[in-house]
Amino acid sequence: MTHRVNIMIDDSLWAGFQAIPPGERSGVLNRALAEYLLRQQREAAAQQMAALRIEMPRATYAEDLLREERSSH
Repeated sequence: MTHRVNIMIDDSLWAGFQAIPPGERSGVLNRALAEYLLRQQREAAAQQMAALRIEMPRATYAEDLLREERSSH
């Protein structure tokens, strides 16, 4: 399903937008928005993981050895 929306574009972007062929503009905007939303999701996940690292107890000796082994390659 698709949805029609109205957006406001700054003058600095308008000339570049007009250079995109009319049949491709929606696709370009869809891809740009998808990339932006994915980046936002990844940043939120990274923040959650960072918070969990602070809350989690220290790793066991075996986990430390495994991490050392993995980082040596």
